[in-house]
Amino acid sequence: MTYNEGYLYGAGALSRKSDYTLSHKFIKEYLQLDDSLFSHPDNCYYLSNYCHIENRGGHRYLRPSECSKFVLKQGYHLFYDYNWTYSYHGTDPKNIKSILQYGLKKPGSLAGNKIVESVNGSMYGTGIYTSKVPVYSQLYAPMTSWNGKYFQTILMVRQKSNAIDPQEGEGTYTNTLLGCTDIHRLYNGKISSDEMQYVCFDESSCVLHALLIKIHDNHNYEYRKIIQILNNI
Repeated sequence: MTYNEGYLYGAGALSRKSDYTLSHKFIKEYLQLDDSLFSHPDNCYYLSNYCHIENRGGHRYLRPSECSKFVLKQGYHLFYDYNWTYSYHGTDPKNIKSILQYGLKKPGSLAGNKIVESVNGSMYGTGIYTSKVPVYSQLYAPMTSWNGKYFQTILMVRQKSNAIDPQEGEGTYTNTLLGCTDIHRLYNGKISSDEMQYVCFDESSCVLHALLIKIHDNHNYEYRKIIQILNNI
């Protein structure tokens, strides 16, 4: 079985994908985000891409899997600038509106008149934590129940490659949810364990590119699928 099924693109194809339509509804009704924030003609729906790696401008780019991508206008100027690599940041849906307004902030800094708090600790220093591996960032995105489904929000980020510090990232979260600490094995040696988590200490080197919405029928189905893939390697 392969896990690189590409993506759906274009208004016609996307309108026939129920998860994309429901994701758009979630953005408007639950997150209460205005359509003017997005460059909708550039949106897509990623199919099963758990093991897909490609090169963009000298950087390895890992596609997300089974989710809707809503491209943000605020980072559009970097759309074709491959001096900026891709990474991902999972977060609670309740944080999305503030992050889109103020950007990703380091704990202790101000987002408007509120101080950003550290949610998952700062083991490797006070910075913005991201991952090149979408499924790893997804572990940090709590599921929200809405309209009989479960939703996760992951931010697709463009980062200056010389402004991120790689860390040994697999541990507590993967062990708790998956019972393993080796998601990097999905990539057949092309991704090492010290590439699973990045820390960025310069907020200006971390620009929002897109909002990813993942929909689940239950809490554990996708994680069971990932474990099955790992067990078959």
